[in-house]
Amino acid sequence: MSMAPRVLVADDDAGVRGVLRAMLRRGDYEVVEVEDGRAALDAFERDGADLILSDLQMPRMSGLELLRRIRALDDTTGFIILTGAGTVENAVEALRLQADDYLVKPFNVDEVLFAAERALSYRRLLRENRAHQQHLRERVAEQAAQLKVLLLDALRSLAAAIETRDDYTGGHVERVARYAAATGREMGLSGEDLRALWVGALLHDVGKIGVSDAVLRKAGPLTDEEYAEMKRHPEIGAAIMARSSFLVPGLPAVLHHQEHWDGTGYPAGLRGEEISLQGRIISVVDTYDAIITRRPYRDARTSEEALAELSRCAGTQFDPGVVEAFVRAARNGFPVDPDTPAGSLD
Repeated sequence: MSMAPRVLVADDDAGVRGVLRAMLRRGDYEVVEVEDGRAALDAFERDGADLILSDLQMPRMSGLELLRRIRALDDTTGFIILTGAGTVENAVEALRLQADDYLVKPFNVDEVLFAAERALSYRRLLRENRAHQQHLRERVAEQAAQLKVLLLDALRSLAAAIETRDDYTGGHVERVARYAAATGREMGLSGEDLRALWVGALLHDVGKIGVSDAVLRKAGPLTDEEYAEMKRHPEIGAAIMARSSFLVPGLPAVLHHQEHWDGTGYPAGLRGEEISLQGRIISVVDTYDAIITRRPYRDARTSEEALAELSRCAGTQFDPGVVEAFVRAARNGFPVDPDTPAGSLD
C-alpha cells in the first residue's frame, strides 16, 4: 500500500490552515501545518514534503522566498502559491520560480484538490523522467566500458600476433607499454596524453605486419635491400593507426620510435624535439626491453647493464631527459599507471 502524499501547508492564518487541512484530508493527503515561511523551510529540511501550499505574504519569510529556497533544495517538490491579494507581478514571479499553480483566495475544495493532484502528477513524472535518463546514462556508460574492454582485448591480440612474427619472447609489447606509461608519468604526462602513449607503445611495431618473415626472422645481418624494407615499418604502422580515431592519438609513437636524438634514425631523420615525445619515450623503453630480453642470437643482459647502455647513448640515440625519467621510473619499479587502459582495468 502506497503512502499518502505529504502536504506542507504554510499560512499565518490559522483559519485558512484549518480549511485547507479539511479539504486536503478529503483527498487522502497527510497534512502538516506551519504558521510562516521560515517554519515551512525548517519542516521541509527536517522531514521533506511532496507538495507545499504556501501563502504569499507571511511573517519572517514570504511565499516567493520560500519557493526560491525550496527550488534550490529540491526542484521535484510540488509548490502552489495561495494569496488573497494577488498581483500580475507576483504571479509572473511565481511562475518564473517554477510554481505549479497560483490560486487566489477564496478557493473551493475542487479547485484545491485539482491543483494539488496536477502538481503532484507533474512532479512525479519529472522524477520518473530523471530516473529514466539516469538509467540510460548508466547503461550507455556500462556499454562503453564493455566496448572499451573488447577493443583493448583486440589491440592486445593484434600486438601479440605481430610479436609472434618477431624473435621476442612473449610479453614484449605489454612491458614496453608499461615502461612507457611509467616514464611518461615521470615526465608530467597524465590523462588522455598518457593513454595515447600507452596505445602507441602497445602498437609501436604494428607496421611490421607489412614486413616479410624472411626479413623479420633473419638471424644474420640484413642486406641493404632488406634493411630498406625493415625501415618502412614505422610508416606502414602510422598508416594503420591513421585509419582509426581511437588509435590516432598514439600514431606519433608508431611513426617516430626509430628516430634518433642526433638525427641518424629513420624514417625521416628527425632530430631533437622534432621527434614527438611519444617517439622519444618509446625509443628508450623499446631498447631497454630488447637489452634485458633473451634473443636467439644472444643472452639477456641485466637491468643495470641496460640502464648503463641507455645513459651512454643519451644525447646521441636518446633524448637525455627521457633517459633520466626512465631511470627514475625503473628505480620505482615501473608502477602500473591508473590513467592507462591497463591501470583502469586492473
